[in-house]
Amino acid sequence: MNRDWHDAHPMPEHATLEQRLAWHLDHAAQCACRPIPDSILTVMTERGIAVPPRPAR
Repeated sequence: MNRDWHDAHPMPEHATLEQRLAWHLDHAAQCACRPIPDSILTVMTERGIAVPPRPAR
């Protein structure tokens, strides 16, 4: 887990879908602690947003 990244980038309270998408995309690029949730992957697929590869642990 990239503790420094998580401490500096908390998910906003009551995050909108756009905020959740942005957070999870940034998270996927910076931290390999967990995969992107299926609900966000579905939206990404519907919008044609490429899923970034998970960084190596």
